[in-house]
Amino acid sequence: MNEPQDANSTEKYTISEMSRLLGVTTHMLRHYEKMGIIRPEVNQENGYRYYCVVDTRRFNLSRSLLACGFSLEQCAQILEEKENSELPSLIRQKMEEKEREILKARLAIRYLKKVEEAYADWTERVGQVWVETFPPMWRLNLSRKEHAVVSKDLEEQREAWLSFLPGVFWVSRIRKEEIRIFGHGIIGYEYGLMCYEKDALEMGLKKTRDVEMIPGGDYLTGIHIKTGRGPYTWENISALTDYLQREKISSFGDCFSYIVASRNENGKHINYHKMFLKIYS
Repeated sequence: MNEPQDANSTEKYTISEMSRLLGVTTHMLRHYEKMGIIRPEVNQENGYRYYCVVDTRRFNLSRSLLACGFSLEQCAQILEEKENSELPSLIRQKMEEKEREILKARLAIRYLKKVEEAYADWTERVGQVWVETFPPMWRLNLSRKEHAVVSKDLEEQREAWLSFLPGVFWVSRIRKEEIRIFGHGIIGYEYGLMCYEKDALEMGLKKTRDVEMIPGGDYLTGIHIKTGRGPYTWENISALTDYLQREKISSFGDCFSYIVASRNENGKHINYHKMFLKIYS
């Protein structure tokens, strides 16, 4: 049965009319009414509830605030209080959250482009060596050799950095002192997180005593393969070390490595790592 119209006004809506007008369910309207966001008038003669233009505007405003990330309870609070001393800080906090989301989305898009490029030519570039220019970077070292450093302060920093994945990425570091040995067998490395300095500043990461500044400039770069569950060996980085010796490059820094692609072959995982080693002219 159709609900009756109030003949005294053309700007009053039954709950069915209101739901059709705004494109929402009657259940949602009742929920917003329960929250105090909209308040229909009750016709004392027939008991029907009628919404007005004010209700439509308050409903639409609350929906926009909800889309910005506020909870429905916060929306009701914002719309209810004449003077809300917490409102400016709530809005500022929400704006900062959205700016953070935009930054993370931009970093994710950049990372996905690199993944796309890596999967396009990863197999062909194995064993090749080239020079690539990197910007200055920050690094948070999290291990001594392969053993994690236990520190509450370091754990807090790690969580802060990880909140910005994939703008931050896991990177192993082989120190230059070890590379100069040009040895055989197992090679030692350190585990940590790295990001570009420009991104670190934009992300608001802190430059603490645990954060190492990695210089920008020319890096000897290559792709190496890691298979099996065994430790890293000199063979894994032989393309770079052979190049250093062949070209008689004696002035170089640390070597860094991170995964760029992976595949499964005959039940074995094969990881492709990008290596980059600082060289000086």
